[in-house]
Amino acid sequence: MDIPRGRYAGLSADERRNQRRERLREVALEVIAEEGIGGLKVRALCARAGLNDRYFYETYSHTDRLLYELVDEQLAEVVAAVMGVIAAAPADTRIRLRAVIEAGVTAIADHPARRRLAIDMQTTDELRRRRIELIDVVAQVMLDQGRELLGDAAVTGVHAALAARTVAHGGLEILIEWLRDELDIDRAQLIDFLVAMILTASEITTTVQREMATG
Repeated sequence: MDIPRGRYAGLSADERRNQRRERLREVALEVIAEEGIGGLKVRALCARAGLNDRYFYETYSHTDRLLYELVDEQLAEVVAAVMGVIAAAPADTRIRLRAVIEAGVTAIADHPARRRLAIDMQTTDELRRRRIELIDVVAQVMLDQGRELLGDAAVTGVHAALAARTVAHGGLEILIEWLRDELDIDRAQLIDFLVAMILTASEITTTVQREMATG
């Protein structure tokens, strides 16, 4: 059988390039899971992928480009998983909140590369920026869900926004400490705490509003 010009092993040049790119991405996630982002070295990645070093540079100018592409995709997948749970869960505050927390923790903790990426999110300026963007998303989701589930009873305004950011920051830090095995609690205890922390946020916000009004 004649192979069309420009094809090798039945694949076009673009198809082979895409295969190499996907292989590099797969290997990069494996390395991140095992060694953290510090293990992303061109020569090591290409050797593990069974590729010549030059093939790395046909797609990426630097390992940081590959890293941030993967980080953005993994964060998007986590957010999508959480939003899917929100859409499917009943309109009961406690039930929906627990389902969301369980989904978020599972999406990160049970995925080795995401687990390590969460731990390493403070190691570069770009990763810190993405961490803040994630906190922005989490805080906004909390505010939106509060309005949807509580209606007129939901606390709104600047104090609610500050409380949501405080909870988002604190919850992420607690999760990361747990991922590092720095907390002597199991997954169920972690989830119970995060649920309770978020449920009490509205009470804290009301207290803050009262104190600031009389201060």
